[in-house]
Amino acid sequence: MRIKIILLSLLLLGLPLFSMLSPSAFANNRSIEATAHITTPFSIPRSHTVQINDKERSYKLYIKLPKGYKSSANRDRLYPVIYLTDAMYTFQIMSGVTRFPMNSKQMQPAIIVGISWELGLRSDHSRVRDYTPSVDSSWKKVTGGAERHMRFLRDGIIPYMEQNFRVDPRQRTYVGNSLGGLFGAYVLLKQPDLFSNYLLGSPSLWWQERHFLTQFAKNIASLKEIEANVFIGVGALEHNGEGGDSEHNMVADAQHFKALLNNLEVNNPDLNSKLLIIDEAHHATAFATSAIHGMDWFFNHEEGVSQ
Repeated sequence: MRIKIILLSLLLLGLPLFSMLSPSAFANNRSIEATAHITTPFSIPRSHTVQINDKERSYKLYIKLPKGYKSSANRDRLYPVIYLTDAMYTFQIMSGVTRFPMNSKQMQPAIIVGISWELGLRSDHSRVRDYTPSVDSSWKKVTGGAERHMRFLRDGIIPYMEQNFRVDPRQRTYVGNSLGGLFGAYVLLKQPDLFSNYLLGSPSLWWQERHFLTQFAKNIASLKEIEANVFIGVGALEHNGEGGDSEHNMVADAQHFKALLNNLEVNNPDLNSKLLIIDEAHHATAFATSAIHGMDWFFNHEEGVSQ
């Protein structure tokens, strides 16, 4: 009886009865048409992969060319190159975040190169070995291979790109996240002129009791002539205090590193650095924001530092 009274009241008020029903009640009554191309996998436009070897180790390069690269109008044009570590994670993100800025002419068009982990080796074993600058015997995994991996970048990957593509050797950008950010900081210390831009996302400067920060501070005198732009991005929640969700205080480490760079900048106009602390971001979510803001800081046509 009560249900009848409610239905009658709705009719009198002019409310449609279907407003009381859930959307799923109608989904089953509608015919949804789609064509499934099962044999056509999704691919990123203008991209391909090649295998490159470092002696007994093999890696894959994910290469994306900018729009118009192959047009006759651009046959003499040289392009900046953005080199990424952890390609299976970073390549898709960087391709996405640069697509609109490049197409809308807000960002210089650039070639994107993602570097994979060693083929046939678990990703965590490959990155812990290749991206760490010192041996830490407390780890079960092999550590301390950053020097060799840096030589592979310098003597293998970069020459391959410069021999096979129209690249501007004066505009190389490094992008790494987490341990990849630590590795980029190591390259900046050991061979700063290898890249003109360094994007360090949530760098794992906590490695081996902050070993890198100690080494950077000790060698700071040798870096007075450094010419580079350094962008550091870290999530505001990447700390181990109240409200944080990290085992380490990565925000404080990033601030410490920025302070060291600030000291260098005082007497060095060719060094520029920027720290972005990303609100509400943690280690798993900060990189995409670091990527798009870092690329804009480097390559924005009106305000970029890498012109």
